[in-house]
Order: sequence, then structure tokens, then C-alpha cells
Amino acid sequence: MKVLIVDDEPFICESIKADFKRMGHPWEYEVYTAQSVALAREIYYGEEPELVITDINMPGGSGLILVSEIHKDNPGCALLVLSAYDDYEYVRNAFMMGAWDYILKPIAFSELKKCVEKLTEKMLAEKEAFCPEKTTESENNNGVFQMKDVVDYIGQHLGEKLNASEMAQKMAVSYSSFGKLFREHMGMSFSAYLLQCRMECAKDYLENSHMKIKQVASKVGYRDNPQHFSRDFMRQTGTSPKEYRAQMLEEHRTS
Repeated sequence: MKVLIVDDEPFICESIKADFKRMGHPWEYEVYTAQSVALAREIYYGEEPELVITDINMPGGSGLILVSEIHKDNPGCALLVLSAYDDYEYVRNAFMMGAWDYILKPIAFSELKKCVEKLTEKMLAEKEAFCPEKTTESENNNGVFQMKDVVDYIGQHLGEKLNASEMAQKMAVSYSSFGKLFREHMGMSFSAYLLQCRMECAKDYLENSHMKIKQVASKVGYRDNPQHFSRDFMRQTGTSPKEYRAQMLEEHRTS
């Protein structure tokens, strides 16, 4: 199981990471840590963890906003919220935004272990709800064909909200099986491929249309948060959408 721990205090991140090494049952844990919401987003979309444990109050971003974003992207991702405050509103907001549980600091190993064991039992039960024989046959016989359908669907719906959980349902496989299949056939994670497709499409719009950058953002799936489009575009291309358009116009003018 992939686990992401988010806390602005490195000591807490490393302490919880060490606790997972002590557990090691019923699953082996691959643990990542992040000291900011921005880094947590980057790791989440790159690694697609099945469990995220996050503090609430951190410089540069709220853990509750991160919980909300992840829950919308993948309802199957388990979310645990950490806080030093035993406050009703904090607890209420955490659960409203999709948290599975709320743990108070300082975290006792026994409490964390008990919480994680309950969670993994729940996740194992959900996995067993799928018929193993049927799932294996579907993946072996139809994986390539179904993955082609998924890729086609992504290309045709880039402007819509897309997530791995929805695609897994369309393929009638578990979320974890879908992630494995996608990596095997595409050589990258679902989120990385989706981002790549959106940025390539955005470059085409910027180069070959007169749409405003906000309109381009909407066309490639950033209707609700165009500022995230500029951030992701910069990370992928090394330049802002405005600068990229200007460069392309200059190239066309001088060619």
C-alpha cells in the first residue's frame, strides 16, 4: 500500500513513517512524506497513494482543502486527518470533506496502528468483493482493448472532470488493478498521462486559436481553477501559457 504523510514538521513525518515500518501487516507500506500541501499534491498525482494522512494547519495551504481535492479526484483514497485541536468544527469539516477518521496529536503508535488496521481490513474486504477469477480473466483477455477505450475516452473528454476511480468503474476492475493496468500499458500513471494530454491539447489551442487563456484552461479541464492550469503548464513546459503563445507567434512570424 502506498501511503502519503503530510505535515510541515519533518520530525512528525519521519516518526509516522517509522511507525508504518513497525506495522508491516497486513500489507507492506511504501511511505512518502511531504512538508507542504504543494509538495503533497505533486506526490499524490505522481504516485497515487491509497492512504493519505495529513495535518490541518500548515503554511501555504490547508490540509482540509487537500482532503477535499483528493476525495473529489478519487473517492476510493482513504484520508486520515491529524490535528492538535480537539475542536468540533475541525472534526465536522474534516468528515464533510471526505476524511475517513480524525486523529489527535500527539499520535500514539497503538492508536495509529489500530486505526490503520481497521482501514486496511475495510480495504481488503472491498477488494475481496470483486470475483478474483472474473477480474483476472477480464484483465488478461480484455486489458489492452479496454485500455484503448479508456485512452479514447480521455481524449474525447479532456474538458471534463476525470479520475482513475471513474475509469476503474468503467473497466469493471478495482482502483488498484486499474492503476497497475494503466502503468503496464501506458508506461506512466493515469494522472501523469491525463496531465500530459491536457497540456498537449492546451499547447495546440494556444498556438492555433485566439481563445483567451482562461478559455483554454476550461477546454482542457480547468474550468473551476484556471490558476492551477497556469501552474501545471509552467511545470510541464517551463514557460507560462502567455509566454508560450508569444513564442509560437514569434516563430510563425519569422518562419
